[in-house]
Amino acid sequence: MFPTLNVCSLLYFQTFARYLEIESWKRGPAARDLEPVLRSVGEACKQINRIVQRAQTDDLYGAAVDINGNPLEDNIQGEVQQKLDVVCNAIMLKMFCGSSKGVIAAVASEEEDEPRTCPDVMGDNAFAMGEYVAVFDPLDGSKNIDSSMPVGTIFGIYKCEPGTKPTGDTFLQKGSEMVAAGYCLYSATTVLVLTMGSGVNGFTLDPGE
Repeated sequence: MFPTLNVCSLLYFQTFARYLEIESWKRGPAARDLEPVLRSVGEACKQINRIVQRAQTDDLYGAAVDINGNPLEDNIQGEVQQKLDVVCNAIMLKMFCGSSKGVIAAVASEEEDEPRTCPDVMGDNAFAMGEYVAVFDPLDGSKNIDSSMPVGTIFGIYKCEPGTKPTGDTFLQKGSEMVAAGYCLYSATTVLVLTMGSGVNGFTLDPGE
């Protein structure tokens, strides 16, 4: 992935990985902690992009059902869960929790009623420690897939209170207190937009790389 940045009217390209490397060096320890997490978000967006592109051929259209063929319960927003919602939710859970031990402690998804700890997601208590929590909607607008309209992934990361375990209040902090936030948009081109608190950068997926 690479962004198109306009600085002093000069156009240049920079890979997403290189951008994170530079920002981690400039911003210090907190940014270095989040570097592997944000790299994983980029990888998740690439995986979801491939799934969205193949939704028709892989029979991922329509409402999600259980083993008995019954529709799953509506998500927390009261929306009918789509097959794509379930698949993309699993990807985002694993990417946030599995990207780096000791960074993300818990996650909250629009597709689930309650937040989950990373030990619960990963099935391993080694993922219990972490100073951050992540919130996300794995595939906003998933019903648009049937009409070949754009869909997207939305995410944000909050810092926990030092020395405390995440609680419900940890996920209810002000948006201005996020340490990183962004979205991936899957359309004619696939873009990842990210802010780490100062400025916004956009990255475009090169499907040939």
